[in-house]
Amino acid sequence: MYYIKDAEFRRMDEHQGRPCAVIQVLPGAVGDPELFVYVARADRKEGYEIVRLIRSDARPEIDWYDNSMHQAFAEVAEEDFGDTGWPDPEAQRAQFLENLLAHKEIAAKLERLPH
Repeated sequence: MYYIKDAEFRRMDEHQGRPCAVIQVLPGAVGDPELFVYVARADRKEGYEIVRLIRSDARPEIDWYDNSMHQAFAEVAEEDFGDTGWPDPEAQRAQFLENLLAHKEIAAKLERLPH
C-alpha cells in the first residue's frame, strides 16, 4: 500500500483529451517514489478516477540536464500500482484515491473540473 505523507494540487491539465487535475504526492514510506497523479471526473459514475500516474525519481543533482543514464519520470501502469498480494492493486488504487480526496484543498480543486 502506498502511504501519503502529503499531497498538493499542482495544476489543471488534459490527458488524452480529458480535463484533469495534476496532484503531486509525497510518500509516507521510505523508498517509495514521489508521484504525479492525474485525476479526472469518472466517465460512467459519480466521483473521480485516476487516469494517469507518473513516478518521479528526479534528483536535482543529476537531473538538471538531459541525463540519459537516469529515467527521472516514468508512467506507472494500473496493474503495477501498489504491493503484490492483498488487497489487489485495483483495491489499493481505489483506497489511494480515497485518501487523496480526503485532502479538503484537493477535493475543492477537483470540483472545478468540467462535467
